[in-house]
Amino acid sequence: MFMIVANNVLLYIILLLSFNRLSISFYIMSRVVARGHSKVSASNSAITSEMVWTPLKDLMNTSNPSELCTGHPRLAKDDAYASAVLDAWRKDASTIHSKEGYMSMGSTSTYHPKNDQTKTLYGYIVMPSQFLIKEQKEDAPRELPAIILFHTGAGPQDIFLRWKADMLIRELKDCVVFIADIICDEDGYAWSDREKYEQSRKYVLARYKEEHGRIARMNLRHYVAAAIEHLKSLNFVRISDIAAMGYCMGGHPILELGLMQDDSIKALITYHGVFDGIKDYDLPPEDELVDTTIRSWDSKSTKVLICNGKEDPFVDQDDVQKAKILLEKKGCDVRVLNFEHVRHGFTNPAQDYNPSDAFAYNDFAAKDSWDSTIQLLKDVF
Repeated sequence: MFMIVANNVLLYIILLLSFNRLSISFYIMSRVVARGHSKVSASNSAITSEMVWTPLKDLMNTSNPSELCTGHPRLAKDDAYASAVLDAWRKDASTIHSKEGYMSMGSTSTYHPKNDQTKTLYGYIVMPSQFLIKEQKEDAPRELPAIILFHTGAGPQDIFLRWKADMLIRELKDCVVFIADIICDEDGYAWSDREKYEQSRKYVLARYKEEHGRIARMNLRHYVAAAIEHLKSLNFVRISDIAAMGYCMGGHPILELGLMQDDSIKALITYHGVFDGIKDYDLPPEDELVDTTIRSWDSKSTKVLICNGKEDPFVDQDDVQKAKILLEKKGCDVRVLNFEHVRHGFTNPAQDYNPSDAFAYNDFAAKDSWDSTIQLLKDVF
């Protein structure tokens, strides 16, 4: 009789433990997929319990685009802009099959440039939901390659960038995407306060002489370096595998990154990237030049992809060539995609609502440049 009771008690304990473990696993997953803000237990000490992770698919499926123009942060210029980006995002997402329960999760992450600790930069990290789950499979990667996105003149709080970050996660699977901030924009002020934006832009793009006497945008370099150092401080990032992409104004940090020669940077990509002021840059002296004649896309040097429209009034063709030469002299492998009859902002369908004739979406250029980007990132990672 005693043995029967003991066996029943033991069986009860085993069932209770199994049930509790299942409940805990279900709870963690439910917090990941829950609509709205979700605090998620993480397998990595660098992802603290204080970080609030939100499923990007909830943003994509926003039923009222006006919310993106009035929320905090503000993520769109107006309803037309928000609707155009959301429609394109949903269309893109529908073409990619994802594993069940696998999605992009985003969280704000602040950091500071070393040259001015009083300034706060408001980045946004996007990661695969599977990497956040505490019960990861043993063969799951513990460190992920990272991609930095540098924003347009609309600032880092842009629904367009959330779309692109989500698509990078969907297409590349195991990677981290970091939307960097170079104008200290927490709430999306760049959409409405253009005077404040112009002041920030003037500061960050100011050109000075660096220690060797050549011209460089030193404030921008500090902001770029801060984004890289912030990524490298996260122990879920594979610090030897970092790429960066820049749109419009984001062309400036891409150029500076190439000239800074950080060994961790594997690829740099620009789309309608602005290189104004590059004529003031001097070529490095001969003893600092790298022989690029023997380099190829298969070499270990940084790969650079410049995607531009030939009818872009904001990107002078001479500036593109000067940027290409400067980057090649620094040892980068540079490829230029120059699209015929294509204007500024060609990657963003919302530009069809821009009243300026200088802007226009181009479906072919957008898809070709994106496909080339994905292939390049797959190659270097």
